[in-house]
Amino acid sequence: MKERVQRWSSARSFQLVCAEGRFTATIVNVSETGAFAEGALPLAVGESVSLAASGEPIRAKVARVNTRGAALTFEAALTPSQIDDLRSFRDLGHL
Repeated sequence: MKERVQRWSSARSFQLVCAEGRFTATIVNVSETGAFAEGALPLAVGESVSLAASGEPIRAKVARVNTRGAALTFEAALTPSQIDDLRSFRDLGHL
């Protein structure tokens, strides 16, 4: 059985870019290999998406979709500073 990587809670609002455009979502948990993005997202399994952390683009694929949002798998493992950035509790509505 494959061991699950450590996940951290988050409440980080961000812009998710996909083929349909830009959408605001909230990361509710993050690991170095993926995250769960909550929101009304018009995504399909296997779709490529991108977001930013620490000022750098992060490319990901949609692994699962449900009524709450989408599970994302990052194309490359996140750095510790990117994980810290995505774990920050920020809301775009307050910027």
